[in-house]
Amino acid sequence: MTGLLSQAWRDLQWLVGCPDLVEASPERILTFRPPPISPPDDQAAYEPLKRHFESRAENRVGYYVEALVQMWLSGIPGFSGIEHGIVIKEGKITLGELDFLFRHEGHLHHLEVALKFFLYRPVTGRESRAALSQFPGPNATDNFEKKRDKLLQRQLPLGRKQFPEIRESHSFVKGMIFFRPGEPRPATLPERMNPRHLCGTWIRSSELNGFFDKIRPNSRGIVMKKPFWLSGLQSPGDSTPPGLTPGNLYTAVTEQFSQRDSPVLLSLAKEGDLGWQEEERVFVVSEDWPGDAPLS
Repeated sequence: MTGLLSQAWRDLQWLVGCPDLVEASPERILTFRPPPISPPDDQAAYEPLKRHFESRAENRVGYYVEALVQMWLSGIPGFSGIEHGIVIKEGKITLGELDFLFRHEGHLHHLEVALKFFLYRPVTGRESRAALSQFPGPNATDNFEKKRDKLLQRQLPLGRKQFPEIRESHSFVKGMIFFRPGEPRPATLPERMNPRHLCGTWIRSSELNGFFDKIRPNSRGIVMKKPFWLSGLQSPGDSTPPGLTPGNLYTAVTEQFSQRDSPVLLSLAKEGDLGWQEEERVFVVSEDWPGDAPLS
């Protein structure tokens, strides 16, 4: 379990340090304290994580992120009464679920959590650009606008309606926006998209040859496996070079696409003064992505 906990702690550091994707209200009284650099010695702190990996949803990225956040909140002094996954019902009808409720200095707070990746794909043709998202997810039934509207119009208001004593409603939507290599980026972003978001690259599987031809021969990379889609490839400078060489990574990706068309997430790293650090995050999608998924 030691290696797993070390990975989880790196993922938590990345998650908390990652810029928000959705800009919610700038009015904040409560400041969230970042986790310490070193993992705690108290094994009880890892209970949310242990429960996650003992569940049937151990490979679900969203549930993994919630387990990390629960672990983080539990370690912040002054936070108490932390509740997770609060189902809201009206009679027999389920209205929704709140991610977290907790108390600080006697006041109730609501926190909604998500990790999202969106790929910039300009809308062309006669369709109305205003009605279609240019930022679908790897699963193109999802997009930035859907997540933004669900968060701001449904999830956060539901918390305040059900618990009027909530002092603050917080959003914690992290992730990255992926762009095509060498192509222009949008002149304007959707409302509430943080312009300081983390950026990556996306390509189609048919472009693998050309893409890998441009990768430095001395770089390294990995295929990121679920649920570990957070922190990228890194390793101390005095260690054996991590991950795969570009040639072996290319083989691994092409073999995966020969079996199924699911998007593949790569982390590419280069060696510097601080060791091996991620240089680029890349999504590889199939030729027909986004397929017939609605972009509205």
